[in-house]
Amino acid sequence: ISIDCGSTGSYVDSNNVKWVGDEGFVTTGEAMKIPNVVTMPFNTLRYFPTGQTNCYTNIPVTKLQKTLVRTKFYYENYDGNFSPPSFDLVYDGKHRDSMKITESLLNNEETFYYSELIFAPGNESISVCLLRTSPSDNPFISSIEVYSLDVGMYADLGPSEGLITQQRTTCGAKETISYPLDPYGRPWYPLGADATLADLTTSAPSIDITGASNKPPEVVMSKASSSLGQSIRLSNLALPLTGLPVYLALYFSEPQSLGRTQKRSFNVFLDETQVGSGPIIPVFGKATQVVLRDVVATSGSQIVFQSTGDSVLPPIINGVELFSISNSRNGGGENKSSGGNNHSSSGNNVSGGGVKNNGGKKKKNKLPLILGVTFASAFAILSSTVGAIFLRKRQNAKPHPNTTPTTSTGNETGTGMSPLVGQQIASDTDHS
Repeated sequence: ISIDCGSTGSYVDSNNVKWVGDEGFVTTGEAMKIPNVVTMPFNTLRYFPTGQTNCYTNIPVTKLQKTLVRTKFYYENYDGNFSPPSFDLVYDGKHRDSMKITESLLNNEETFYYSELIFAPGNESISVCLLRTSPSDNPFISSIEVYSLDVGMYADLGPSEGLITQQRTTCGAKETISYPLDPYGRPWYPLGADATLADLTTSAPSIDITGASNKPPEVVMSKASSSLGQSIRLSNLALPLTGLPVYLALYFSEPQSLGRTQKRSFNVFLDETQVGSGPIIPVFGKATQVVLRDVVATSGSQIVFQSTGDSVLPPIINGVELFSISNSRNGGGENKSSGGNNHSSSGNNVSGGGVKNNGGKKKKNKLPLILGVTFASAFAILSSTVGAIFLRKRQNAKPHPNTTPTTSTGNETGTGMSPLVGQQIASDTDHS
């Protein structure tokens, strides 16, 4: 179901998605139409001038089936106060996320903030509540989207746990990938271009994703980013300084049909913890997925892809998903991988997904390339000759200061873009 908050009636959008108004789901708040905004569902919203907690209820879901819920927020100074609010969200009474909106005017109807959760509901309906965290800030909401996931996806998620999206990235791609290319409604934001990374496109006529239990879209698996050196280093993850238990899913697919003397083999580490049980050897025409969960990571953490000594070819990555774990069943470092192809389970290569515009982010503005590029969700990636750095996305889930990340290249330091408005950057050059 897709709910257009503050509207009445129903309509079908350009992706053949049916939207309904929010009558019947909420009894409090005030509906408002935003002047001069035409894009639905962002031309209406519902705000809550009174009450500490205001809830949408009776949102239909399938009991115990993994479900993705996304809420979007388009402020655009609807109240004339030039005072973008901060507030919290509680999904189904137990999974809490924070929304911090920092721009009064985006002047772009394809740029927005959002929060996203994956969990298994315990009943046939769920609630989404907005909690006031400041007396001067009125919570508001533009839309609620719900997608059912297939059995087996995110299988190692406990029954009381939730995954709050921090980043979701497609590597080597130029544009955002979302529904209907991803039938499960997940937006994948481009990693972008960088002088130290090469964009690769598979030569396989198709890619078998059955080995990747999280079912990354085939179009994500068809593109990859490759290091021009012996390693890739992803830094400035979209996490708070204090750290959170995370769920990291990496997806890989070999884009070339390798000769007998060619080998691509690399290890992946989140800080000091290895991701997967051994070296990753991507398979041509197939997806490989590796998952690491319950390790505490911070904004200072790094994901490092390092070639093994016998590897002829450099590391690659097709796709990345990074979540914080709500109601984590334990805080230890539980390393898991699923669906195995070649020492690691099936998966795709993704580096840096986005949550802001995927997680408090904004979407779809094009910016010039600076020291590499960033993708739509206040998330940027910079690279040195042996690494790429993720600029922290402005995440609605966990507010971050508007600092400007830096990328280290040997003894030099380069300044990256400030993640002021998580925007999508597309490369003008296709290396594939």
